[in-house]
Amino acid sequence: MASKKTSSPAGKGAAKGAVKKFFQWTWGKIFKRSLLFVLLIALGGFLFNIDRLGNTGVNLLKFKEYLPGFIVRFLPGGTAQEGAAVPDEIISGEVIEVYDGDTLTLLSRINGQEKKYKVRFYGIDAPEAAQAHGTASRDALRGKILGRQVQVTVVSVDRYGRSVGKVMSGVRYINLEMVAEGNAWYYPDYAANEYELAKAEKEARSGRLGLWQESSPQAPWFYRKENRK
Repeated sequence: MASKKTSSPAGKGAAKGAVKKFFQWTWGKIFKRSLLFVLLIALGGFLFNIDRLGNTGVNLLKFKEYLPGFIVRFLPGGTAQEGAAVPDEIISGEVIEVYDGDTLTLLSRINGQEKKYKVRFYGIDAPEAAQAHGTASRDALRGKILGRQVQVTVVSVDRYGRSVGKVMSGVRYINLEMVAEGNAWYYPDYAANEYELAKAEKEARSGRLGLWQESSPQAPWFYRKENRK
C-alpha cells in the first residue's frame, strides 16, 4: 500500500512566510502610494490657498532660490508682470520682498491684475549685505514693512529700472525712519536739500544709534567703489 505524502513543518513555514511577505509588500506599496496621494492633495491645497495664509507666502519668498519653480509660481508675485512706474506716479501695494535696507519689491493688485515693482528708497543708502550692520539694516526694514501695504511716491527711475521713491506706511515715512534709527545713511548725492533726512542722520550719529555705534562706519558708496570689479 502506497504511503501518504505529508508536508514538512519547514515547508509549511516557508509557504506562510512567503504569503506574509507578499501581503506586507502589497500593503506597503498601497500605503506609500496613498501617503503620496494625500501629500500631493495637501500640497495642492496649501499652494492654491497660500494667499489666505497671512504672511506665509511672503516669508517663503526669502527662500525662493531653494524652491522648485512650480512652487515659486504660486508665491506672491510669482506670475505678476514687471511694472514700470514713471516720476510723480504713486504706486500702492503689498511689500513681498525686502532685499536690504533700501530696496524692496512691491506687489500691486488693480482690477484683478498683478504687477510687481522693484523699489529703491529715495534719499538714503543702507549698508551692503557684506558690510557691518548690513543684515541688521535689512531685518529692521523687514520688521517695518514686509507683508504690509505701503504707498510709494516715485521720484525717478534709476539705470537699473527701479522706481526710486518715498515709501509711506500709513502716516510713517519709512525712508526717514531708517535714517533716524541708524539703519541707513542720508544720500545727498542723489537727494540734495533733503534737510529732514540730513537732520535725522546727524541725530542718529550723536545718539550712536544703529550703525553709528561703530567709531567710523564705512559709507556704502565708498564700499561699492572699493569692491567694484
